[in-house]
Amino acid sequence: MELPLLTTEHLSKLVASNAPPSQLFEALSRYELQACLISTRGDSANTGGSDSTLLSLFYSSFFLIHLLTDQVSEARALTKQIPEALLQQDPSLQNCLTLLRAVWQTQHGQVYQVLRGLPWPDVLQPLVRRYESFFQDKTLIAVSRSYEAIRLATAATHLGLDQNLAKEEDPNIISNFTKYGWTWDPESKLLYPKPIVVSLAEPQSSNGIHKAMAMLGTRAG
Repeated sequence: MELPLLTTEHLSKLVASNAPPSQLFEALSRYELQACLISTRGDSANTGGSDSTLLSLFYSSFFLIHLLTDQVSEARALTKQIPEALLQQDPSLQNCLTLLRAVWQTQHGQVYQVLRGLPWPDVLQPLVRRYESFFQDKTLIAVSRSYEAIRLATAATHLGLDQNLAKEEDPNIISNFTKYGWTWDPESKLLYPKPIVVSLAEPQSSNGIHKAMAMLGTRAG
């Protein structure tokens, strides 16, 4: 079957779909050549016209899907393939670079700030929200395995939860952890994690994590 033409409308439908990240990654991978050809015709990255809008949506979406499939190194490599002028001028791609730095440096609070605070276009919002959930899930699992005990405020920072409520030892904040079998000690003011064990059916895909987390009790936020 012939590959449909890469268009903003087609990309928007893909981004808004509920297809598994692995399928979205495969779909967008097939458009890399078309995107490359578009970027090399004329000087479209500098015109601010329809080509630059299309390339911005393609590369921003493809970047977020790399993160959704836990391919951080590959997402970093992708930024090297984007036309330099477009990368430096486009707000969405600048957001992607800022997000990449935060993820690469494991700055959890900064990751949530970028995802929630920066002005992402409406068309990218579905992927931004999906990655936020994925990042929370992955971080929760990592924290559960890495700490024997952790302060509530620190755990809340890892999951992007309200710091003021965490400092007040809000029961709703605490329940975000105890519902996974963690223990809260009000005297020491420490959480004692219970390791979350998941079986990833699909390596480099969020599907396995999300299915496992659904069985454990869904979201951490």
